[in-house]
This record gives sequence, structure tokens and C-alpha cells, in this order.
Amino acid sequence: MNGLLNSFVLWFIKYFLPPMIANASPLLVKGNYRIDFSHNFIDGKPLFGSNKTWEGLIIGLYMGSSVTLVYSLLFNEIDYILVGVGSTLFALLGDLLGSFLKRRLNIKSGDPLPVIDQIDFALMVIVYYYLIKVDDFYSKPLFILYALLLIMFLHITTNNIAYYLGVKDKRW
Repeated sequence: MNGLLNSFVLWFIKYFLPPMIANASPLLVKGNYRIDFSHNFIDGKPLFGSNKTWEGLIIGLYMGSSVTLVYSLLFNEIDYILVGVGSTLFALLGDLLGSFLKRRLNIKSGDPLPVIDQIDFALMVIVYYYLIKVDDFYSKPLFILYALLLIMFLHITTNNIAYYLGVKDKRW
């Protein structure tokens, strides 16, 4: 059992740490330049909302890619760089997709949409790994389930910590 746990932890770090860091990093900057350029969708509602900025996207890409680079150097997996950078990008796209969905459902920026808020980025990362045919995903479906549950727990925990530190203005 211990070997399985170790195997899961290494797998989780390799495939989900860079996108998780990318997803959390936009909180580090207060962006001014909205990704949607303050445009509305055909329903008259904002495309993404005021919290989705180019500065946040750039810091997310930078942080996730930096973790990817460190991992690839530590474990001598240079070809992992493209996999990790791609997962970082897809994580941020997943977050944007979740924001787009929330606007369509009349949920304000920063207000919660349970489950979607916690795993939107991870679901897009999983899609990415399947699209590029990462072997570790085809052979480990239970790891994917465990990863999603762990991500939900970590997301709720870190959001509460961010709220108590004053980084986020809403607790959920």
C-alpha cells in the first residue's frame, strides 16, 4: 500500500502541481487589463468578468512553467517541459471556461459555483493529457479520481486560508 501511495504522490506532483500553481498564481497580482477587454457576450453579460486579467494569465503561465522547468531538471525529464507548459496553459483556459459559465448563470465574479470552481482547471488539464495521449493517464483512472478529490479538498482549504490572510474577500 505504501508503494501505491508513493506512486500516486509522485504522479500527482508531476501532472497536477504545475497546473495547480498556475491556477492559484493570478491571486498574486492585481491586474488592470481584463482578458475580455470589458466586452460583453451576445447575452449582454461580461465574457469572463473583472477578475480575469492579462497580468493574472501571464503570472499563471510564468509560475506553472517555472515549476515545470524545475521538475524536468530535478527528475531529468527534459521532454516533460512541453507537457507541463501545455498543462499550465490548459489549467488557465479551464479557469476561464469556468468563469465564462458562471457569467452565463448570472453568478458574479468571486461568487462561488461549487464543484466547478474547484475542478474546472483540472478537468481541462485532464482533457489536455488525453489529447496528447499521456500514457500515465490511460493506465491510471483511479489516480485521476483521487486527484480530483484531493484538488477539491486543497482548493477549499487554500481558499479559506486566502480569505483569512485577506487575499480573497469571500470565504467558501
